[in-house]
Amino acid sequence: MDRQAERSGRTRQHILEAAEQIFAEKGLDGARVDEIAALSGANKRMIYAYFGSKEELYRIVLERIYRRLSEWERFLTDSPEGGQQDVRAALASLVRAYFTFLRENPSYVRMLMWENLYEARHFDAMELGKVRDPLRRALRALLEQGKREGRFRADADEQQVLMTLFACPFNFFSNIHTMSRVMQTDLSADGMIEARAEAVIDMMLAYLAADGKRALQ
Repeated sequence: MDRQAERSGRTRQHILEAAEQIFAEKGLDGARVDEIAALSGANKRMIYAYFGSKEELYRIVLERIYRRLSEWERFLTDSPEGGQQDVRAALASLVRAYFTFLRENPSYVRMLMWENLYEARHFDAMELGKVRDPLRRALRALLEQGKREGRFRADADEQQVLMTLFACPFNFFSNIHTMSRVMQTDLSADGMIEARAEAVIDMMLAYLAADGKRALQ
């Protein structure tokens, strides 16, 4: 790669990082290209040259954060099709991975909150539902294996498991400030996050259990 291409790549990366910070804080409508330019060290002309418009830049940032989450799921989605694993431990690992990801990527939470206010308009435009397909296939395979082994109940609903898996960690972080006041404790503390993750695991395994056992062992 020549020096010009390398500089161009760095500039584009700085713009994307700055845009993620501004969009997460203010949403698409509240963000200003001037702010993104100032934070990234690029000029407005360069931003428009790379991305065309503020809306297109927002959509690219939204796609990037979804694909970042997909990287965290690869320990499950990259498992060989039909491969055998401890289904309960795999599900527990996935829940813990989500809590860790959301703790380390607060902009993901904020961007999704904004996108829900936009009624998934940009999500649809970028066809981001397809980004979640590998996880859905992996989870389906995990549930089917658990049912075959008699470890998961035969009537376990894939959609309900998926919604609980996504919603519980997200709800914790999207409401962490108000809930900290309600609970009169700092829910952002590592111990509180880990305790909530384990509670969600127990809840999901209790729902899935074919034998009434809740523990992983």
